[in-house]
Amino acid sequence: MMKRLILPLFLVGLMACGSEKREVIGEVELIDKAQLTEAMSNDILLVDVRTSSEYNQGFIKGAVNIDYTQADFEKRMAHFDRKIPVAVYCGRGGRSAGAAKKLQEMGFVKVYDLDGGYTEWLKE
Repeated sequence: MMKRLILPLFLVGLMACGSEKREVIGEVELIDKAQLTEAMSNDILLVDVRTSSEYNQGFIKGAVNIDYTQADFEKRMAHFDRKIPVAVYCGRGGRSAGAAKKLQEMGFVKVYDLDGGYTEWLKE
């Protein structure tokens, strides 16, 4: 009897998980260009987590550059108010995912991660 219930319950669980795209991961939310543009009209900290040489080649207006790969990333981010929402981006989304998770662990209340990074930002 128990074996007959396990498979149907498992299948229902799988269908429920795959029925819609999940964009919120804990307190980190993946956002697209339009959502970031809207968020930037409010009080938000925008952080470019790429290297300084990448940043110097182009960046989103208003962004501060704090390289996620540097040892002082946490120390530099600790100077900001954790109650203000923060949005992070990198080149394509890999480093910013790590930075967003780190900021969440540091206690930032709301963290946004630009899906696709600066590459997506530049697309029309």
